[in-house]
Amino acid sequence: MKVVMVCFANTCRSPVAEALLGSFVSHDPTVTVASKGIAGGDGRTPLALDEVLLERGIALQSASGERLGDEPLDADLYLFMERALLREAVVAQPTLWPKSFTVREFARRAQLNPPERTTETFAEWLAVLHASRSRHELMGDDPIDDVDDPGLRGNSEEFATMVNQLEALCRRIAPFLTDWSR
Repeated sequence: MKVVMVCFANTCRSPVAEALLGSFVSHDPTVTVASKGIAGGDGRTPLALDEVLLERGIALQSASGERLGDEPLDADLYLFMERALLREAVVAQPTLWPKSFTVREFARRAQLNPPERTTETFAEWLAVLHASRSRHELMGDDPIDDVDDPGLRGNSEEFATMVNQLEALCRRIAPFLTDWSR
């Protein structure tokens, strides 16, 4: 299974989410985690974020700044850091909609409808999660779906808050991504 974490430039939120989720699913060799950005970035991680990551012992896994769509869109699941980015991606590539969620939305829907691993595949379970959604839910912005973005000029405190949010979310969703026998 391939999971792609997506933010705007792939310099802050999605590379951190990739590293965190990757560490939480590392016991299952069938799961890979990558990160991309809608726009792509220059690949430079902000100094304040570097300090927070060093303090927490988190190492980024892949080069930041990579853009969604530069490679085939063949992942099993795309997890976006905010609703506006998800909306932009599914408008540009409608086939992404059934397998794209905000990370917060996926965590909520997975908790409410846990998988039946003995009777369904991951793709079947994902279709169940998607079936109760409406495209209208993508309209507007909603803090319930968005992970804080300190931006390239964020300070250490703002990045620490972002890392805390992502760590909690990745811990919640990791069990839903691993140990699929079918």
